[in-house]
Amino acid sequence: MNKTLNRIQTGGAALAFLLYPLCAGFAFAVHPNLLSLSPDHNVQDRIAEFHGNGLLHFGHALMVLTVPLLITIAVHFMNLLETKAPWWGFTGGLLAIGGAVILAVDKGALCLTPSAFDSLPEDQFRQLTPGIEAMFSYKGWLWILWLLPLLPVGFILQTVGMVRSGIVSRRLSLPMLAGSILMANPDIDLIGLIATIFLAAGFIPYALQLLENPPIKTNTLRR
Repeated sequence: MNKTLNRIQTGGAALAFLLYPLCAGFAFAVHPNLLSLSPDHNVQDRIAEFHGNGLLHFGHALMVLTVPLLITIAVHFMNLLETKAPWWGFTGGLLAIGGAVILAVDKGALCLTPSAFDSLPEDQFRQLTPGIEAMFSYKGWLWILWLLPLLPVGFILQTVGMVRSGIVSRRLSLPMLAGSILMANPDIDLIGLIATIFLAAGFIPYALQLLENPPIKTNTLRR
């Protein structure tokens, strides 16, 4: 029974490592003005970006579905680091899981809700501009979205723990760390895409290694 449960847990973790960079990479790649390095986005720019852009709405819906994947990854890292870098794993895991919850709020409020507005006739849609501006200005309880950086900070701590402890080969942990650091950028989609590529360079080989050689708490993964 324990072996079966271990296979299920290992397979689920590996699937999370495989799917997250694919979904996130697609979501970043379909953003309009991908090559822009400007962190400034006024409400008209935001509207021009999402209005009538069904592909972008689909990408944002995918990002909502990545939230359980991120939580699975954070919990996996917590367990992996339990013996050699417990505080890095535990503290980083708490922050990453909290940040993943905030990501769900962010995509639900600022992405899925605008997709509903986008279904309205044009004259009705334009009347919603003040409300859309309030949303993207984090008015009311949307101030909680300022806590979104907890997500990359949590993964930075966990991947630093992996680099320091050597529990995962640096060939994999260093790209994970680089991707986590780049994710902590001021909402620049191109940097987000580059960060996802770095994460994929660590996550995907790690997922394959995980399926081939499941980690045991008392041992390190083979290098």
